[in-house]
Amino acid sequence: MNLLALTDTKLATLHRKVNNEIERRARVAANAHDPAAIIFGNEIAKRALVVAAAGDHSILFIGPPNCGKTMLRAVALELGLGKTFEAWPCPCGERSSRNVTCHCTARQIDRHLRKLPVAEITVEACHPIAQDFLRPGTTLDDMQMQIAGKGDYSSLVLDEVGGNLMKASVRELGLDADTQLRIIFVARTIASLDQSEKIEASHLCEAINYRMLGR
Repeated sequence: MNLLALTDTKLATLHRKVNNEIERRARVAANAHDPAAIIFGNEIAKRALVVAAAGDHSILFIGPPNCGKTMLRAVALELGLGKTFEAWPCPCGERSSRNVTCHCTARQIDRHLRKLPVAEITVEACHPIAQDFLRPGTTLDDMQMQIAGKGDYSSLVLDEVGGNLMKASVRELGLDADTQLRIIFVARTIASLDQSEKIEASHLCEAINYRMLGR
């Protein structure tokens, strides 16, 4: 299917069908259980999802087949976040798999990554390890409580440390002005989740990390 040839109306219809299919698969997989609680491991991805839902940021989950990406998108819908995407890390999907060897070339991987949707937050999902099944994970209620506890702050001002960190990231990553602003918006959300009026270096660092994987 050539997505570029589709009209806005047809793209909207396709997006709605995709979301409906995600919800259907998630209901089958969850079988009346908490969809977040049955995602073992992937706590970093869950944290990123909390940030995305708290600030209404778009999010892209990258990972191999059957690692929980679709279920994470189902949790996103439960949290009221619709701007979610999922993708493989390479053409065969197994580059980050612990169980299958990827034979994609560096050129194939680069071409694949360049075609992925651009999101404000990009995070890696992975297959759980044995220990993950022994530990209780973050539940949907946990995530909703974190979002509900977000502070009501709006300042986008960076202090000297944050400003220097952003300048270094611009030099190393080649960030354009729009990307820099989006990173600051995400950092603002992270700071608000920490009940911090100031955007601190740790908040900015987390936001920058969410963009690095997408590049």
